[in-house]
Amino acid sequence: MEVAMKVLEAISAAIAAEGIDRIFAVMGDANQDIIVELCEKHGLKYVHAHHETAAIGMADGYSRFTGKIGLAATTQGPGYTNATTSLVLARLHRSPVLMLAGHASLRDPYNPQGMVDQDAMAKLTAGATVKIDHANNVDYCLGEAFRQLKARKGPFVFNLPQDVQHNVLPDPNWTYRPMYKAKVLQPPRPEDVAEAAKIVAGAKKPTILCGLGAAQSKAEPEVQKLAEYLGAPVATTLYAAGFCSQYPLYLGISGGLGSDFTVDTLAESDVMIVVGASLNEWTTHFGKILENGKKIIQIDDREDAFGWFARVAVGLEADAKIAVAALLERLKEGGKPARQPDAETVQKFKQRKAPGISYDDGKTVDPRRVASYLEDKLPKRDRILVFDGGHAAMVTCQTMSSPSADNWALGLDFGAIGQGLSIALGACFARPGKRVTHLTADASFMMNVSDFHTAVSHDLPLTVIVFNDNAVGQERHDLVHKGFPTKYADVAQPDFEKLAVGFGAKGFRVDKPDDFGEIDKALAVTDGPVIVNVRINGDVELPVSWEIAQHLEMTE
Repeated sequence: MEVAMKVLEAISAAIAAEGIDRIFAVMGDANQDIIVELCEKHGLKYVHAHHETAAIGMADGYSRFTGKIGLAATTQGPGYTNATTSLVLARLHRSPVLMLAGHASLRDPYNPQGMVDQDAMAKLTAGATVKIDHANNVDYCLGEAFRQLKARKGPFVFNLPQDVQHNVLPDPNWTYRPMYKAKVLQPPRPEDVAEAAKIVAGAKKPTILCGLGAAQSKAEPEVQKLAEYLGAPVATTLYAAGFCSQYPLYLGISGGLGSDFTVDTLAESDVMIVVGASLNEWTTHFGKILENGKKIIQIDDREDAFGWFARVAVGLEADAKIAVAALLERLKEGGKPARQPDAETVQKFKQRKAPGISYDDGKTVDPRRVASYLEDKLPKRDRILVFDGGHAAMVTCQTMSSPSADNWALGLDFGAIGQGLSIALGACFARPGKRVTHLTADASFMMNVSDFHTAVSHDLPLTVIVFNDNAVGQERHDLVHKGFPTKYADVAQPDFEKLAVGFGAKGFRVDKPDDFGEIDKALAVTDGPVIVNVRINGDVELPVSWEIAQHLEMTE
């Protein structure tokens, strides 16, 4: 006699069949049954977060550092609404996060937790969702979900009414069959490649700028071959830092958080090949790198990516990896030899120096000095960095480097602070045994500090460096510029090194430059989580900080 299969059993079987092996969740009445089904029957590993925003954030971080689907689950009502900020973050990063959202029973229209229109919220935050309202549409809903996720368009929300989860499928012999096609990488149109190659071949000072799309496409080998053939310097957006970092003419990050050398080199070029980047105002340093009448060849797999921020000479709608290879092949037609970098560019790279920084008086801890110290002390080859915070994120992103775009992540996609810790936790699960360094600020860390205990519970190799000025630092700087009292941005914080010990981790504290040996001790820890409470001088401000703040006000 066949045993009838429930909806939640069918969904669990599909998830397991897709190779998903871990779930991040906060358990509640509307998601507990499917969590148990996934873990007990299909062997998924379960990570119980302390807050839903962290559960989704961990799934996002796990996805960023593995390239796989990140699975998370929330319960209905407040469990769902708590997760929305992290959903938007995942959407902006195009992370394939599958969120199993418990939903009030359809038979209970007066359930107060059913007052939230979860379908509407999912469309606003994740951009893609289905609600399983009866057992007959399981196949359709699974197809919709995995089509979105496999194409890396962003997160997907499965709204699962509690009563429907236990409905029985009409087919007693149901088995999961993928209802989607494998993603076919889109090649560029030949005529667009020909036009782009003609422009690039005539360039005197070509440059290449790569963004998140290039990194997610794994196009680094193709981009470096193109760069070598053209003798062109390569820069990245903030989200692709480390991409092509081993290339001799690697420029680093473009924009305000990069160097003047990078911005000037891009600005002076006459043709710029843009791979998987949007050319937003932050990347272009408010348009500076677009100056001098340069021609732009833009490659992107999103049809709406072209022409929004800058006029392009040619747009190649295609996968980055395929399009770059096609462009190089076209350039090589006829046996044309590779070009050497122009002499002026080579000379500038030889004379390139790290920007000089005048630190404070040496009696207090300049945050730039801390970031520089960490840059020197952390391993160069395999460091894994996750950034968060306002002003602290600017300092660390501008100072610290990554050997690979795969080892670098930020919690700032949505412009929110407090998201980085969960992404760092997800990175720990994604790279088991590898130490992850999370650089954050006191106000950011306090937003989701409860989930530091997740690191303790799982004995994760996580080092958290807290740049602590007992304030919301960027806002404090803004108040100074506006002539307002800074007391409104001051926020007294706990002793984070003691908090670490209370959680069951190791804690260290830096109050003055002479205490940097405490950082060395923290970096020497090989097991379990660590917090370093660095009491920085909150009066120190990056020059670009106020420039960015002013621009934000102008665009509001």
